[in-house]
Amino acid sequence: MLLYFAPKLPSEAKQAEKDDSAFAVSFEEAKKNLTPEQKAIFDRADQSLKKALADNTEQAWIASAEDFLKGARLIKDDKKATLYKGAINSFEKALFLNPANLSAKTNLGTAIVESSSFLGNQPMKGITLLREVIQADSNNIEANLQLGLFSVTSQQFNKAIERFNRILRIDSTHIDMYVYLGDTYL
Repeated sequence: MLLYFAPKLPSEAKQAEKDDSAFAVSFEEAKKNLTPEQKAIFDRADQSLKKALADNTEQAWIASAEDFLKGARLIKDDKKATLYKGAINSFEKALFLNPANLSAKTNLGTAIVESSSFLGNQPMKGITLLREVIQADSNNIEANLQLGLFSVTSQQFNKAIERFNRILRIDSTHIDMYVYLGDTYL
């Protein structure tokens, strides 16, 4: 754990700079030839990224990450990959500033799994992050929900049912869990 959170070595810092630079280039390239709807999504992500770079606070990076993630979920073409990269990078920067932020870790894990087919990521990296959140807080509804949804996607229906029932035991007012349970049983 110490190695993960330890300050970056000069070579790691240089690699992070190269990654940031490569992302900036791919982001600018993706902003070309956008539909009006896509332009609005990219403009919002761009504004929040600029604010995060200027402020360099946990909250600013989370706001940036959420804008990128929302955009990635809305766009249906190859530009989706760039938005997922932005979300992942921003969540990682927020976690660097506050490694104890379970919400950011949950969203990072979710973004990694969702983007695995677009970016060539290993989805298990994201699942591992979600499991770490569950280890730290077994009653974390969002992490349990995401693990349940990913279980449905991978046709592990018994695991999904366990997750959804766990959420209902934690908070029975989540009526959407009944819909998820019904769909999963079906």
